[in-house]
Amino acid sequence: MLQGIILILALLSADTPEEAILDTWSAIQDGSPSIFLNTLTPTCSENILRICSEYLETMKILTPTELGELFASFRLEAAPNEIEFWNSTAVLEMLISSPGHHQTINRSTMTIDSIQSAESTARAFVTINMPDNERTTLELPLTASPLGWHTAGLESIAETILDNTISN
Repeated sequence: MLQGIILILALLSADTPEEAILDTWSAIQDGSPSIFLNTLTPTCSENILRICSEYLETMKILTPTELGELFASFRLEAAPNEIEFWNSTAVLEMLISSPGHHQTINRSTMTIDSIQSAESTARAFVTINMPDNERTTLELPLTASPLGWHTAGLESIAETILDNTISN
């Protein structure tokens, strides 16, 4: 069991800032909330789960019709009364693995434009080319720990996406 844990930690830690960004992108493409959260710094993971928890509280006060419309916008086959059993990870899973978002992510490409690194921190400048020739440029902080490099700074992106889904 200990060897399995060590193997998992080895697979989830990146040796370079570039590997950290690629691991995060791969986790998003796979649609796995747990793997995605493991590629992030602990603070970033906690903040994203907090944002998802706050969003869940907003979802819980929607009417069944509004909630049904929200699920339909994500193209999820979820019943409105299932929401009482959800947690912040379920909201994150909805966000990164819904069929529509998953298709958009898989049809997008990511390019690491440059990385500026210091002793235990770095900044990655990333361009994401989305379908329909949309392009987004991001500046992502990265942090080194004894377990390797991890991505940070995704909280505002997650919050923006969740805010936009509930208002549309």
